[in-house]
Amino acid sequence: MKVGKGARVSMHYRVFDAGGELVESTEDGEPVSYRHGHEEILPGLERALEGAESGGTVRVTVDPVDAYGDYNPEGLVAVPRAEVPSEHVYVAGDWLSVSIEDEDDEELDDEREMEMRIVEVRDDEIVLDANHPLAGQRITFEVDVLSVERDRGERD
Repeated sequence: MKVGKGARVSMHYRVFDAGGELVESTEDGEPVSYRHGHEEILPGLERALEGAESGGTVRVTVDPVDAYGDYNPEGLVAVPRAEVPSEHVYVAGDWLSVSIEDEDDEELDDEREMEMRIVEVRDDEIVLDANHPLAGQRITFEVDVLSVERDRGERD
């Protein structure tokens, strides 16, 4: 069976940044499984996997718009030290779970959690970055398609 809408795809992948450095891999862990055509993976990767077969390998370079988006400078946020727990030691490069409230959007629950990367620790504030670390970069995927099966819950 070929990868197409309604297929359950199991795969291992490797992700390389714009400089060609390996930044993520599933090879030492469990394979990733997703339903094709349901926007469960990055759009550029999903398009590249269309028509692939079990046992095949796909290599594709994806522009930011079809990956993690462009880097958004407005994603940098300075949070006053008084608003973060004081007993924790903050280090640039670490990740921090932040509660986000959106008072303007009545559809959104009162708050949600978001992981943000610490980019700078100052005496009076901590600078956080909401952008994905690969935002703004062309990234390359190497995907080993392990299996392609019809999703039992999918209808034509």
